[in-house]
Amino acid sequence: MISESLEDKGFLPNLCQVTSVFMLVLLVELLALVMALIPMQSDTFWDRLALISLFSQWLALINASLLCLLRTRLNRLKDWHNAAFSFAIMISISLLLSLLVIYFSQASGFYNLSTDSSPYFLLRNTAISTVIYIVVLRYFYIQHQWRMNIEAQSEAQLQALKARIRPHFLFNSMNTIASLISIDAVKAEKAVEDLSDLFRASLTEKPTNSLADEIALTRSYLDIEMLRLDDRLQAEWQLDGAPMDMELPALCLQPLVENAIFHGIEPLPGGGLIKIRAQIENNRLCLSVTNPISSNSRMTSHRTNHMAQQNIRQRLELLYGNTADFEIKEQQQDYRVTIKIPITA
Repeated sequence: MISESLEDKGFLPNLCQVTSVFMLVLLVELLALVMALIPMQSDTFWDRLALISLFSQWLALINASLLCLLRTRLNRLKDWHNAAFSFAIMISISLLLSLLVIYFSQASGFYNLSTDSSPYFLLRNTAISTVIYIVVLRYFYIQHQWRMNIEAQSEAQLQALKARIRPHFLFNSMNTIASLISIDAVKAEKAVEDLSDLFRASLTEKPTNSLADEIALTRSYLDIEMLRLDDRLQAEWQLDGAPMDMELPALCLQPLVENAIFHGIEPLPGGGLIKIRAQIENNRLCLSVTNPISSNSRMTSHRTNHMAQQNIRQRLELLYGNTADFEIKEQQQDYRVTIKIPITA
């Protein structure tokens, strides 16, 4: 669901979804109801509605099926080429189905469609189909542009999040490494490796990471901060059999831990314990970060704690819609942020 395929990023939306087909059928049926109100022959309203509905529904389903089957190839084209080919396909289907109706009505006598009224029937269907197809393709284009704008905004926010490594964190890390070189070269080397992992993650262009990679990145960050804060920082991990190969938005865990340290642990003279949990609940991956918070740091947290949170919240909404949750629970002495991401096959 995260890594969209070419067919999902193109001009045509996912017509194969049940909701899309349902909306298409409903729209066509409403159009058939309006057309049935126009008296054309001596038929009753219900006869006209039944015949127009039958014709319109078959036309809509055939067009939707063809566009769904050809969507991958059509979405490789430029937008205007895609629209032109899609329009040509739908108009061709309308003409072909209208000709078949004319042929079978005259051959079987099931519907009183005379030879004189056949050109009018064909012209009317073509004109109505042209207007409908232009409106539909215009809607698809606007939807496509909106989706591209949202993706561009999300990508810009992700890049901003990757670039927000605080200067003081870098300086503190380098000072810590410098002080460790003469005391414990092994720890200094490990700190350099952890710092390189953080910078590598901030420079990568991947919009997603596996849960294992996110946890490894967060552990590297915690190792560096533990060298600086020493006994003031403790971390408790509870993974509970979480799916380590599951893909999730990049940098959705480490910024929360960074906030927990900056706003929760550092203001406390004695430090505290950060709890990081990953577990499955109701077919969703639940990631939570809990940190202690004092009354002195509460106001600072309210003013400056929202940049990373808002960034992660917006990316979750873009990728998962309303199936993902971002929850904040602030108690008297604890501050907890929970992310709930649906598990997809």
